[in-house]
Amino acid sequence: MFSGYTPAMSDPKTERSSCRFAVRQSADGKAVVIVELLHETIPSLKGTTIGFGLLGGTSLSQVKKIADLLNEYVLELFVTMPKPTGGSAS
Repeated sequence: MFSGYTPAMSDPKTERSSCRFAVRQSADGKAVVIVELLHETIPSLKGTTIGFGLLGGTSLSQVKKIADLLNEYVLELFVTMPKPTGGSAS
C-alpha cells in the first residue's frame, strides 16, 4: 500500500487549494478529467491546466464516474516546492 506524502501544515513551501474534477473534451476529441482549482491560492499554478488522460476505450459515462468519485474523496490539491539551495544563510 502506498503510504503517500503528507506535508506539515506549517511547511511554508506547501501551497494548497480546494479543487474539483470536471470532464472536458481534449483537442483530439477524447474525454479527459481536469482539475479545477476553486481558489487562486497556488500562485505557481495560475493559468495552468492539470488533467488526466485516460485509457483508450474509456466511455464518457466511465469518465464521468471517475470524476464523480474523485470529487467525493479528494479535498484539495497541494504542491510542495523544493527549498531554495545556495545563497546566504539568514
